Amino acid sequence: MIGRWGVLFAGFAGGLWSAGALAEEEIPEIQVTTQRLAPAASEPIFSTTVVDQSTLGQAGIGRLDDVLRDIPGFSLFRRQSSQASHPTTQGVTLRGLGPSGAGRTLLLLDGVPQNDPFGGWIDWSRLPPGELGSVAVTRGGGAGPWGNAALAGTIRLQSQADTGTGMNGEIGGNTFGAGDGRLNIHGDVGRSHITLDAAGHFGDGPYLIRADQRGPVDQRTNDRGGVIRGGISVPIDDATSATVTGSTSSDTFVNGIAIARSVSQVTDGALSVVHDDGKDRIGWETHIYGRTGNLPAVFASVATGRATVTPSLNQFHVPSSAVGGNGLIRIPVTSTLVVDSGADIRSVDGSTNEQFQYVAPAFTRVRVAGGSELVTGAFSEATWTPRPAVTLTASARFDYWQLTDGIRRESVIATGAVLRDDHYPNRDGTKGNFRVGGKYDISDDLTVRAAAYSGFRVPTLNELYRPFRVGNVITEANPTLKPENLDGLETSATWHAASNLSTTATFFLARIDNAVGNVTIQTTPGLNVAFGDVVPAGGSLQQRQNIDRVRSQGAELEVTWAVTSALDLTARYLYTDPKITKDAAVPSLVGLQLPEVANHQAMLEASWKPRDGTVFKVSGHASSGQFDDDQNTRHLKGYVTADLYAEQTLNTQAVFFISGDNLFDRTIEAGKAPDGTVTIGMPRLFSTGIRWRL
Repeated sequence: MIGRWGVLFAGFAGGLWSAGALAEEEIPEIQVTTQRLAPAASEPIFSTTVVDQSTLGQAGIGRLDDVLRDIPGFSLFRRQSSQASHPTTQGVTLRGLGPSGAGRTLLLLDGVPQNDPFGGWIDWSRLPPGELGSVAVTRGGGAGPWGNAALAGTIRLQSQADTGTGMNGEIGGNTFGAGDGRLNIHGDVGRSHITLDAAGHFGDGPYLIRADQRGPVDQRTNDRGGVIRGGISVPIDDATSATVTGSTSSDTFVNGIAIARSVSQVTDGALSVVHDDGKDRIGWETHIYGRTGNLPAVFASVATGRATVTPSLNQFHVPSSAVGGNGLIRIPVTSTLVVDSGADIRSVDGSTNEQFQYVAPAFTRVRVAGGSELVTGAFSEATWTPRPAVTLTASARFDYWQLTDGIRRESVIATGAVLRDDHYPNRDGTKGNFRVGGKYDISDDLTVRAAAYSGFRVPTLNELYRPFRVGNVITEANPTLKPENLDGLETSATWHAASNLSTTATFFLARIDNAVGNVTIQTTPGLNVAFGDVVPAGGSLQQRQNIDRVRSQGAELEVTWAVTSALDLTARYLYTDPKITKDAAVPSLVGLQLPEVANHQAMLEASWKPRDGTVFKVSGHASSGQFDDDQNTRHLKGYVTADLYAEQTLNTQAVFFISGDNLFDRTIEAGKAPDGTVTIGMPRLFSTGIRWRL
């Protein structure tokens, strides 16, 4: 460990020396056009929360998903940080609109999709919060400008917009013995602006199994990896710039058992061109991108008593790729009417090559499964402001999707005998979507808004073609899955009770048709003839299936109060109640709640700045109970946790910070297996470090 810390500190010292050397050169500052157009005029009509750069900078050495948990309704598939969860469970959803682990929220970095091409999940280790300038989280809103995958909403990340020459970074560690470091260097070269970001992390995480159930095979999780990202922006003229970016990353994660290991590898690149000549002139932007990745992983089966473990699945090669592009043109037709129009296309390929059916001392069978997917669409949205207090918007979108080359082939390793060789028929379809809404400033103190929208999501290649096994739970793929469709309504009011006190209440209703869920097929041990799977004792067999209809209704409440010039209070609450209201295939599911969704979530934070350069934050998070299965038989308890963050400015260049998460070490139940084994979320954890800017 000393050697790894030495490398990080050497990088820190080297960075300081380099910054000093760069500062000696007198290079005239050049203002480079930003990488994105301003947010659409319609954005205030929809439920959007913006996390600014100062909040992102106070993440310590936490991950971006940990920061976004302050927004009730944001969640990964499990109650677990991405620092201690398998990559395939890191799909994000909003407002509980997700009955399975697939991501139902589109995440964009400077206009480029970051969702994994094969499974839709997010590699959060590639997105250090300190490298971002802002994050905008739109809950709901439908397909709108975004199209496929934005079923539950959209998260838009904006990189820092640094100019001139300089550097910034941070380095820290925590009580698990893990370390984290980040370095950004940027500078002007001629008329261009160059940025280089590097981030790395290493070390142990928590145990995943509840203390009273652990056995000899259990160990702490371990996560190590890094990402390097670079870019160059070139001004084409006074209003137009082109930016080329590229990154590569690798992350190795040990999932609480020595043999349960995954390696997430991603390389991507993008070209963006933005033209922004002011609010009253035509603006446009376009992004072209490509991405390749691989996620080899080994899954394990643990015997009763957790004394022995055997491999259950070896995904030795899981390649995926995506190419695509999007474009937007903004036309200010009049001083009160703006029209945004655009189009996008994304083509993805992916497959899994895996060994399965382990009979000591080796696997006996091999499988290849995967296919290709294409989604393309176009939209147009008009936003009208007939008078300053009123904003109205309406948009229409049309998409075409196509699934091709779907296969699943299984054979015997020893003899090469083919056991199945399925080639699925190509499929395609079209989908039209809409959204309308309005905002009315009734007075200086009261604003109301309302919106209606629709959205869709084509199932991922992972859901369609890849069966998998985690522990003793087997989940079968389903190549006949249909796209999910959503219709939503919401209304809200914002009241400024005083200059320092604001309250926003939002009520929403959503209906999802053909929601993709993991539906239980068998819980008794033995052979399932239809699928050819052997269900182990204490296990179960599931299949991804379309659930006819899910209805979700709920409310969001946010209160901000500047008690004094030094003390701010923020409270957020979400109530959501997603229930299955129709399913002809499995009628017993009707009336049950979607798994992994808590009815109640809340956050309370107090931020105190007793003097310049000193910050204290105390926050609490609460969640009610939820279910871990579609049958609503495995209940996870609710929890309340408390966190602490403090920072002290050391000088004009450096800030010292310290944080404590889950201060009272509450047990957070994150999952419950059919045999009663409970996985847990992050225990008490303290972190500290230094953040600097030169």
